[in-house]
Amino acid sequence: MDNYDEKQKIRLATRLVILCWISYTTVYIGKKTLSVCLPDMIADGVCDKAAGGVIGTCFLAAYALGQLVNGWFGDRLHPRFMIPVGLVLAGGMNLCMSVSSSVPLFLVIWGLCGFFCSMLWAPVIRAVSTWTTEKIADESAASLSATIPVGTVLCYLLCALMLKHFGWRAAFAACGAVLVVMGVLLYFLFRTLKDFTKEPEAVADDGMKVQVTAAPVKTLLCLGLLAAAGGILFNGMLKDGLDLWIPTALNERFIPDSSTVSLICTILPLVNIFGAYAAKFVMRRCKIGELGTCAVMFAVSAVTLGLFLVFLRHADGGALQAVIATVLLACSSAAMLGANTMLLTFIPLHFGKVGRAAFVTGVLNSFSYAAAAVSGAVTGAISDTFGWEGVFLGFIGAAVLGALVCFAGRKPLLKKTKELDELQR
Repeated sequence: MDNYDEKQKIRLATRLVILCWISYTTVYIGKKTLSVCLPDMIADGVCDKAAGGVIGTCFLAAYALGQLVNGWFGDRLHPRFMIPVGLVLAGGMNLCMSVSSSVPLFLVIWGLCGFFCSMLWAPVIRAVSTWTTEKIADESAASLSATIPVGTVLCYLLCALMLKHFGWRAAFAACGAVLVVMGVLLYFLFRTLKDFTKEPEAVADDGMKVQVTAAPVKTLLCLGLLAAAGGILFNGMLKDGLDLWIPTALNERFIPDSSTVSLICTILPLVNIFGAYAAKFVMRRCKIGELGTCAVMFAVSAVTLGLFLVFLRHADGGALQAVIATVLLACSSAAMLGANTMLLTFIPLHFGKVGRAAFVTGVLNSFSYAAAAVSGAVTGAISDTFGWEGVFLGFIGAAVLGALVCFAGRKPLLKKTKELDELQR
């Protein structure tokens, strides 16, 4: 970056962020395919509900493992290779799903898809933290989290079109083709930034430039980072648990028309975008750091879920109740994306200039998806035994615990991130 003037650096760094944004939005087009196609797969008799649940769990488990592995590799392999390769391989797995009819094959293919999808987030965070300015990284952090709802909606729309006219196999094939084509295109687009994104160098005492090495993991450990790991566990339970159960809860207790529920669930991911920007606003305005902001977001989620539980217990199917219940769930879901943004984007960015952004975000993300995998099974069992009240009481408990953990770790993490920020100046 030393060979460029300030205007060139800003222009090229902005282009890098845009490519990272497009990359992670694209991977979600091939990441959510199963959840949309599963009802038609079951109707065709290629799998049943139990098998579908296991296939989804395989994806989450492989994704969680992949975050650990690719978080480690992400600090060592260049993002311009990892990101396109992950897209092409994940797209290939979607294409394989489109021509398969065996449950054992589905398990292997979709598990591999989960691993390949995990190749993107860690290098994206590393790229933004290493080759952009502090201002650009800060401004783009919330926008990067917006890739999740945007990519999810694009997946829903593309799959809906394919399912209506051609069936579930065409949906997998179309999403897979998008990932493969975009992976190849992005490989060449990232190559245009090859000189700008050279590995960072430092100046040694003798004046010679030397390659920057990643800081030892033990130097990063602190109570605040452990609290972040605890926070992401509860965030994973809530964020993905709400994604899983909101449609069914609304359909069974408030909105009997399934097409209306489907429309609402397409809009909700876009509403979640406001959660990312709200969290950023709270952090900047109140100056409480990332974990302090997470504590606020968990508290918002606990309160809105508590109000929803009141409506759940006294639901009579009225239109006003349905609207209020939907708004409360949307607020809770948006708050969890806000906390997720703090935990998986803002916190890891502090570790970029010491060569550990990919590792930190990979470890935290693996905890998130491990919690999500457990949440799906546990909440299902709770629902069968205690009904919807039991499920949402569990969600409220997770939100309260998440708030307490994050509140306890806010000061130690602030101290650590200030130390890291000073090292980067």
